[in-house]
Amino acid sequence: MLVISLLASLFLSKVVFHDSIKSSIPVALSYQNIYQIIKGGSYFTKNGYFSLFTHFWYISMQVQFIIIFYLINYLINKINNKNVRIFIFTLFSTLSLILMISLSFDENNISRIYYGVDTRINALFIGALAYLLVDNIYKIISFIKEKNIKEKYVLYGLGFLTIIVYFFVQGESLYTYRIIMPIYTLVQALLIGLLFLYEKNNIIHINKKEMGIFKTFIYYIGLRSYYIYMWQYVVNTFISYFFASTTLPRLYAYLLEIVLVIILSEITFIIFNRKFDLKKYFLATIILLILLNVASIFLPNPKEKDMKNLEKRISENKENIEKNNKKYINKDKNTEKTKEKLPNKKISKKKAYDDFDFTNEEKEFLKNISITAVGDSVLINIDPFLREFSPNLYLDGEVGRQMTDGPGVLQAIKNSKGLGDVILISLGSNGSLTDQNMIDILNIADGRKVFFVNTVNSQSWEESINGRIKKFCDQNKNAYMVDWYKFAKGKTNLFAKDMVHPEIEGSKIYRNLIERAILNSYTK
Repeated sequence: MLVISLLASLFLSKVVFHDSIKSSIPVALSYQNIYQIIKGGSYFTKNGYFSLFTHFWYISMQVQFIIIFYLINYLINKINNKNVRIFIFTLFSTLSLILMISLSFDENNISRIYYGVDTRINALFIGALAYLLVDNIYKIISFIKEKNIKEKYVLYGLGFLTIIVYFFVQGESLYTYRIIMPIYTLVQALLIGLLFLYEKNNIIHINKKEMGIFKTFIYYIGLRSYYIYMWQYVVNTFISYFFASTTLPRLYAYLLEIVLVIILSEITFIIFNRKFDLKKYFLATIILLILLNVASIFLPNPKEKDMKNLEKRISENKENIEKNNKKYINKDKNTEKTKEKLPNKKISKKKAYDDFDFTNEEKEFLKNISITAVGDSVLINIDPFLREFSPNLYLDGEVGRQMTDGPGVLQAIKNSKGLGDVILISLGSNGSLTDQNMIDILNIADGRKVFFVNTVNSQSWEESINGRIKKFCDQNKNAYMVDWYKFAKGKTNLFAKDMVHPEIEGSKIYRNLIERAILNSYTK
């Protein structure tokens, strides 16, 4: 699968190939999670990074789990005492949970917790404990029978708790690792223990003839779940890359992804259910991977130079932003600290959102207006162009920042430095946005006009985030949307190779859209 995916990327997209080849050996040798920790990779901030194998950290961790478990089990077998086994598994589970919880008090440890075999192995040992303590779990069944509760309702309840978590829990939240994951692991252990006992005692059994369409479908998916997991992210990465440069509805991408994943997982299921020499297969895979890694050294990477220039530009901009912010703060102000006087002057004529023919009157207006801007790396990237027209700019930007961070950052600026005449928010590129975030920002703005820039990126959240921003701005006075998506989507020449950050020409247009939106909000 690794080789097939890399060969496909080699022919379809050199960008995807070079983003993926770096992790191919760690994946093949099952240390992808450790590799991610060492290089400081994050599973949650991968926008513009098109690696096919990001999800294989979990497969690597499973292999490490098996090795550790068999090693410990081998040593315990010499003692051959169930109570000793329970004590050791409990000890390791507890130590792992303590480590995970203790690391969760520092947000810089998210990737360390997420990828760490030592922080996640508690799930394996707790599962083993569920098997060893199965007699105790059987008491739960007895209790259920005494209360005349149908067994299936207990399973439905635990199943509901299993599924509902996926809709509300955020992997980037420290509380996920501090509270939710320990509880969730215990719930899963109980569910698996009950399923084991139900099947063992023939309380539930699988009869294909009596399952019906829905259960047959679930059974079919279950048998192929491993292969679906392997292919889903690979297919998603290809589709995300190619859909980044098209304005087609995201629904088409979802449908195409489902079809391709089903086909590929079915083919893989059929192949791996046939007998063949695994040693030869593994050896051939490693040889081909080595050859592809060697070839990657000589194949030009269309993204490398582009991204280095972008990183350099962002780094230089951050230094200049810090200097310019200090100049902004040191300026004499004739207004209150917490609430600036809004300009009374009006612009004579409202123009099209993409009319960039700015008059001298408009340029003078923009020069005199003060802006407080909060954003991510996209805003950092366009800072020098924004200052050309709006020198009275205080900008607070951070790589990877999300809309959920916006209210806190804006409030801190208001408390310490005061706000400008208008507020600019560019925080849609990294996902995680709620209406409450925007409501809080509008409240903090205290009557000022707030301009939310929508996003263009390769991720599935693009459509939903832009829809939320538009709906919010349509429904709230003083909230305005800067429609970067409408102008730039599908125009690859405006972007760096990551399809997220604007290039120089794109940065100027990004700036122009912001300035035009501000001017149009002050028309007579």
